[in-house]
Amino acid sequence: MAKVRNNNLGTISGKTNKKAKEVHRVINGKEYVHTIENEYEGEPSAAQKLQRSIFGKTNAIVNGIMADPIQAAEWRERMELYNKSINPRVAPFPKRYKTLRKYIYAVISEQMKKKPAAQRRRAKLPITLPKGLRFQAKPFTKLSTAELYELLKARFSVFVGEQHIHYLDEDNIDYLATHYSIRKNGLVLAYARVFPEADKHVLRIGRMLTIERGKGYAKYLMSRIIADAKAQGVTMLRLHAQAQTVPFYEHLGFHTVGNLFIEAEIPHVVMEMDIPNT
Repeated sequence: MAKVRNNNLGTISGKTNKKAKEVHRVINGKEYVHTIENEYEGEPSAAQKLQRSIFGKTNAIVNGIMADPIQAAEWRERMELYNKSINPRVAPFPKRYKTLRKYIYAVISEQMKKKPAAQRRRAKLPITLPKGLRFQAKPFTKLSTAELYELLKARFSVFVGEQHIHYLDEDNIDYLATHYSIRKNGLVLAYARVFPEADKHVLRIGRMLTIERGKGYAKYLMSRIIADAKAQGVTMLRLHAQAQTVPFYEHLGFHTVGNLFIEAEIPHVVMEMDIPNT
């Protein structure tokens, strides 16, 4: 089991301390330190294997370039030309690289991330759901006890059971969210929650999951979320996407903002979709 302690401290990093196995979060102005005592030692999930493969290959390529003086010199020239070509005061505010390793890693990892996208099988988006499936979008107060139990069970099954993420799932955001799901006989097949950020014109999508994959359920769910956002006058949708899901969201119209970061011990990136006012 894991212990959670609450400390009224200031701003914290939000990153995982791998040595101490502590996950830091700020929820409603309070700091929560999630200490992992018994790390799961079973087989890694398919998603984790993919991530480790991509990042392992990237590190191997970077190490090979750094070990070769000729290649390292060529890459250093490329980095210096890149740093001179950018204007840090002009949007989208590109960063200058201070170390050669970080520059090489950024370029190579971007190339590695694009390769799986071309091989990814695209599920067709169903115009209507097959018979026996039911779409649902409800605020927290409208969920029945059974409906709430099933969506929490689905979240645990994917994020803890499959991806081995140890985190505090009940973060009080559920109270503010609209809960979207596709269900069959009451069981959740796909799910996402949507809640407002500080800017009322921006909605955040979180806890996106599918139990039965490759059938277009996630696309259908996202199409309903986007349609509702347009109807509400929202100007932007935002989410934290796991690295291997970036091509899926790009296909829907999202774009990447910023660099990769670690959340719950898994590489993520911020993605946004601008919704024009019509």
